[in-house]
Amino acid sequence: MNQLSEKMVTTVAIDEELSPAGNRVLVLTLTAEDPKRPAVLGPRGLENLDGAIDQVHERVAAGGITAVILRGTGRTFCAGADLDMMASISERSVSLAFAETGHRVLGRLSRLGVPSIAEINGVALGGGLELALHCTFRIAALSVSVIGLPEISLGLVPGWGGATLLPRLIGLNSAATVLVDNPVKGNTLMNATQARDVGIVDRVVDDELLQDATLRFVDDGFPVERTVHAVSADERDALRQKCSALSRRPGNPAVAIDRLVEIVERGDTIGSGFAAEDDALADLILTAEFRNRVYAFHLTTSRARKPAGVPAVDARTVSHVGIIGAGLMASQFATLFAEKLNCPVTMTDVSQDRLDAALERISVALSSRVDRGSLSAELRESILANMSTTLDHRDFASCDFVMEAVFEDLAVKIDVLRDIEKHVSAECVLATNTSSLSVTDMAAALQYPERLIGFHFFNPVAVMPLIEVVATQHTADESIATAIACAGRLRKTPVIVKDLAGFVVNRILSVFLSTTLDYIDNGLSPASISKSVEGLRLPMDPFALIDLIGRPVTLHMLESLHDFAPGRVLVSPALRAATERPTTDSIANDFGTTVSANVTEQAEIHTRTVDDLAREIQTMLDEGVVAAVEDIDLCLIAGAGWPVAHGGISRYLDEVGASERTNGRRFH
Repeated sequence: MNQLSEKMVTTVAIDEELSPAGNRVLVLTLTAEDPKRPAVLGPRGLENLDGAIDQVHERVAAGGITAVILRGTGRTFCAGADLDMMASISERSVSLAFAETGHRVLGRLSRLGVPSIAEINGVALGGGLELALHCTFRIAALSVSVIGLPEISLGLVPGWGGATLLPRLIGLNSAATVLVDNPVKGNTLMNATQARDVGIVDRVVDDELLQDATLRFVDDGFPVERTVHAVSADERDALRQKCSALSRRPGNPAVAIDRLVEIVERGDTIGSGFAAEDDALADLILTAEFRNRVYAFHLTTSRARKPAGVPAVDARTVSHVGIIGAGLMASQFATLFAEKLNCPVTMTDVSQDRLDAALERISVALSSRVDRGSLSAELRESILANMSTTLDHRDFASCDFVMEAVFEDLAVKIDVLRDIEKHVSAECVLATNTSSLSVTDMAAALQYPERLIGFHFFNPVAVMPLIEVVATQHTADESIATAIACAGRLRKTPVIVKDLAGFVVNRILSVFLSTTLDYIDNGLSPASISKSVEGLRLPMDPFALIDLIGRPVTLHMLESLHDFAPGRVLVSPALRAATERPTTDSIANDFGTTVSANVTEQAEIHTRTVDDLAREIQTMLDEGVVAAVEDIDLCLIAGAGWPVAHGGISRYLDEVGASERTNGRRFH
């Protein structure tokens, strides 16, 4: 494995400490060579840990050592294996050696001759949590909020012991939630308290007491009683059924899920379980899906945190938000701002009745979250206390960020923005949530056009991460920087886009729907068209997407994009007829076409669809809609739920040859 390149190498320092009762302990501290990066384990990091354990064995053999403590630095215990290094592996002998080395080195922590304690001070993910699982005990700081085994979400399995040790520690049913459900359902992670409640962590203590508590745990004689859970036939059967259902969903990593089941099936002993992990990890590291998911992981983490094109100016402070409108979307905006920014939010509309209805809607939604346990009653009251309503726009005078969310009509939006502009300071940023109208035209109608920015959310607002931050030729750098900073505080993913029709997501969706609907207009059945595009592994077929968006909105979107690009986006007569004269709730049923495409025709539909997408993406890049193709991939993942299985639509278009057919070169 020496030929593998590691960008981040973890070192391991050894120190000796005395507990309050005078017990001597050895402390292994994991530190990344770059203090700005988290500790991860690649070949050299494993080698450093292996060497440190050699020294520990010598010290323990010499006598007088009561325990060994493993701890991290900063906000990280260990962030797992080095993903970029793993994605560079191209030979199975190398991937197998990496899997086996991880098992061998981490496994030594359970054979030190004295108890080992993982002192979890921060992030413990993937191989980092497996590192802790190989220890005898685990104690975590209360503030730790990132604990989990997300490997399945990357197209891998926990391959350094997690898939074998966790079921024995907490039972297979509970382990299945951590190993499978959490990764595929939004990559849910645990905090320290949740990890303790499920049985992964033995103790949770206040942060400032962590190191002292670990030493006192040694003095108390390691007071933990633990049962090793046997895996029953019923539990294995339940796991099989769960994983079979999850494997059938288009965006899920079916191969990795199936390999996890295989590990549990083979893992009658720890040794056989580890061997099965080695085989699975060695194979999965070499898959295109793993490399694609690593690419998507970087998009949704690094690029999402540091958007391309952010001006190098200070963002303005946002301490009072105004919302124009009191409809469903406006209510969601008000809730989000009041909760995440924890600042006053003032709503206005044309009548007090509409405002009262919005407050009632918000109150009911918050109460529902309290009932589900996802929101405390105290936070609910705090959010509501931040909200106020008014019919007098002069009450917006102290706002520094105002969001309009009124009817999607250019004249209406211009009117409300012009009026509110009279009452706010010149520094106040004005934002529009338009999905299809020209932000440039709105800005041109204002006294201070440089203050206006597009701030396009996706529905449901609380769930979808993307905000398309739409800049015009008028938009000031301070307005852009403020919008990006505000999106970050809202815990959203901002992408700066140029003010052209459809921005990114709706433009791509329009091309996709235009192409597939053209086959409806030519008499083919929705079922065969949907089957033709299954390879894209989208969260829903094109006709379910229309049902979700709504027929009138879909028709309006296609009409807007047709006006912008008549040669590339068509307006389907069948869609228009089904919108004007609906007979069922399903657009596919209303189309009623019965001619099924044969295998050759299905291949042609797929080819035309991906070619049209590749052509449109290249056009968008040529127009400077975004800084790079990575931003288009990020927008579709975060705004439309397109799968990370391909890494992004551009990588899939490269894979199937569409990029080269239409543009003469690959995107990557």
